[in-house]
Amino acid sequence: MDVKDGLAQVRERIARACDRAGRDPASVRLVAVSKTQPLEKLQAAFEAGQRLFGENYAQELRAKAGALGPEAE
Repeated sequence: MDVKDGLAQVRERIARACDRAGRDPASVRLVAVSKTQPLEKLQAAFEAGQRLFGENYAQELRAKAGALGPEAE
């Protein structure tokens, strides 16, 4: 399964859970954990609409976010 399909599945699960809970799916923020992931996978997630990433080390986050562009958080 590629990154785009994986994100689509997770977003669908979030939407179903929100529906069951009576919650707006737009109120949920999905954080993609980028620890140990190569930049290519992060770029694929970014291209699929993911903008919020989590990283263990600040220097790793800076380097990866810089490569993705100013829209990445």
